[in-house]
Amino acid sequence: MDRFHQKAWALLGLGVLGSTGCAHQARLAERQGVEAEKCELVHRLLREPVPSQVVREVVAAGRDEPAPVVVYVRRPEEAMLERFFSGDAPSCGDATFKVVQENVLDAVVVYLQEIQDGYAYDAHRASHDELSLEGKPQGLLKRKGPEWVAIPGPT
Repeated sequence: MDRFHQKAWALLGLGVLGSTGCAHQARLAERQGVEAEKCELVHRLLREPVPSQVVREVVAAGRDEPAPVVVYVRRPEEAMLERFFSGDAPSCGDATFKVVQENVLDAVVVYLQEIQDGYAYDAHRASHDELSLEGKPQGLLKRKGPEWVAIPGPT
């Protein structure tokens, strides 16, 4: 094969690899967008009375701020808990809380259960060995346009 054809094949190969990279970047950007939306939901939820009180309790017990928050989705029909964030280190938090994936001894544990257009939630101070598939909803958050809003419901 002459030098011209070698270069042509090399450029063709780069084009194929480049297009795979673009697809990967698109999936990564989409996943980051989904994680950002989840973070918006958690920020809104932690402004609600019960979850914000649980954050204050964890901090008052001597934990350094930001308080660790672990978020799970309950799937009772499948008898399972699923982590809400997909990455190992979600970048979600503020001065008062940070979302973590690792099991910690004293954390705010938020349980979400999907409802139409949103989530029922309950929040507790717990450790990794106190997780539960059962719980009473403390509130509801639904998507109204671009915002998550609290909906009157169970308390």
